[in-house]
Amino acid sequence: MNTDLPSKYGPGVLDAGRTLQPKSFDRRLEQRDALDPHFTKAWLDFAILGVSRRPALDTRTRLLVLTGQYTMAKSHPALEDTVKAGLAARVPAREILEIILQCAVYGGHTTVDPAIEVFYRVAKEQGLLEELRRSQLPLDGTDSQRSYERESKTWHPDDVSDERLPGLVERHGWLAVGRGLGLRPRHHLNVLSWLDSMDPEFADLWVKFCYGAMYTRGIVDDKTRLLCMIGDCLAIGEETQARGHMRGALRQGADPREVMEVCFQTAINFGMPPMLKALEVFVEIMAEDKRLDEIGNPVLRVDSYGK
Repeated sequence: MNTDLPSKYGPGVLDAGRTLQPKSFDRRLEQRDALDPHFTKAWLDFAILGVSRRPALDTRTRLLVLTGQYTMAKSHPALEDTVKAGLAARVPAREILEIILQCAVYGGHTTVDPAIEVFYRVAKEQGLLEELRRSQLPLDGTDSQRSYERESKTWHPDDVSDERLPGLVERHGWLAVGRGLGLRPRHHLNVLSWLDSMDPEFADLWVKFCYGAMYTRGIVDDKTRLLCMIGDCLAIGEETQARGHMRGALRQGADPREVMEVCFQTAINFGMPPMLKALEVFVEIMAEDKRLDEIGNPVLRVDSYGK
């Protein structure tokens, strides 16, 4: 690497860049510098020394969000770099893999299969396969640890009194239905009922995969998992589910600034338009919850200024 670049762009630039991109940063910096130093400095100041070092997200959460976003975007070189960055930062390999696997819900197997291959290759190279075997879940996941009595106390009263609930629980089981009630109160029954009315067999397969299996694994805490799923949705421009997961993350204890930071980080890899749209969605949520003062009391929409 050109040894003049650290002094040219600042003494902290290599450490900051290599933390995020241990394999590719030096090459990317040299390429950009050779082509356009002014752009290179703007990129470094914004993405590497700026947004990526803000304290609203800790290093673990930031790298896990990026892992999910690169998986969803099928950006495999960036995913490999981020997996290695996470391992270097002592993020557990099982957690990194879990964020990749969770992408099966919104990206499907055409998205997750190549990401699994990337992760497997890195894990094998770094001698992590035995560690991963030791941390595997049993075939029934966490089912044996769950309690109907305990979980049902957390369900929203409107869901408990909903006349649709008994029939859906009878057809699909409380383990799947109940997890949805906990994560998406006053919404889950609508989606499940809608699918159930069209095709009960598919509804059963869907709710047991998403809510009975993937969302009950407990490998990553729900707050972090939901912040990652916000990022997953923003990576593919999926506003409806992003809204639901923003609400879910807040319910699981995420600070509003953490949710906003996932939106801000999205601008680096996916551009300003999805970031601005996501922020408008989040501002609407905060307004509905009468919490706008926590994020600076912005107007609801960008085009509302001056009107």
